[in-house]
Amino acid sequence: MLVRTLQVLVHCEHQTLWNTLLDRLRHPERYILGVSGAEIEEEGQDVFVSVMKLHGETVKERILVKPSEGELRHELLEHAQFTGVIARKIVKSARQSPVAPLYLEYALELQRKSFKAQGVVRGEEEIVTDLEAEMQKVKARAEEMDVSDFRH
Repeated sequence: MLVRTLQVLVHCEHQTLWNTLLDRLRHPERYILGVSGAEIEEEGQDVFVSVMKLHGETVKERILVKPSEGELRHELLEHAQFTGVIARKIVKSARQSPVAPLYLEYALELQRKSFKAQGVVRGEEEIVTDLEAEMQKVKARAEEMDVSDFRH
């Protein structure tokens, strides 16, 4: 089982980071290397079902949107290697300061389906590396958007 929490410090307003996470939900190809196609199959008020081709494999996930908690909870419905959940959330770095930077946090709880390799199998460390790269793109885009908002 892969249980890990990844964090990166982001210097922007909460709403900017939240909007960036929603953009990542709708346009994962902007943030994730290896995405060759993505679509929202179902969309409700607080639930989405997303399908994408990632490194040639189909990934289908149910995403629970929790704006009051600053969290997107991605439950893997279809994945070649893993079952489980990736929670992407915004965490305050300081309780008292509204201008303090935020943490973008990814909480992983993934279970490998099988240890028998079929073709090219991406290992746990490659998955973590991909998610860390994604977090850096989300961070960069949010900070860039926040700075451009102040210029207008």
